[in-house]
Amino acid sequence: MEIMLRKPAVADYFYQGSPDGLREQVGRYVSTDIERIKAIGVLAPHAGLVYSGAVAGAVYSKVTLPETFILIGPNHTGLGAPVSVFSEGEWDMPNGRVKVDAELARAIAGQSRYASEDYTAHTGEHSLEVQIPFIQY
Repeated sequence: MEIMLRKPAVADYFYQGSPDGLREQVGRYVSTDIERIKAIGVLAPHAGLVYSGAVAGAVYSKVTLPETFILIGPNHTGLGAPVSVFSEGEWDMPNGRVKVDAELARAIAGQSRYASEDYTAHTGEHSLEVQIPFIQY
């Protein structure tokens, strides 16, 4: 079975597209010597890192990062379902792939009256993609 691979839509536009460049860029915004708190959720901006990286870095620096994330973002492109779940596959990012928790994603889609499993809505959308470099850091 072929893995659904979500390629970067905004690498080299919203953030550095090379692994070393991205690590260095995110590192400018993330503090490692700050006391972290346990949070059940955060709100982080989703613009290009040159515009929103400082705020996103402050957010991700302050919380203990869990093993599994549920990322929620808008559909700027209008492609696909208006409320969609990327239910299986991997995000192919400059600093490595991130696997989707298919069981959890399908459970969310199955319990929602609004969300449906739809890969199309995620193909060109940047709002979740720009969170992943901070999660991977």
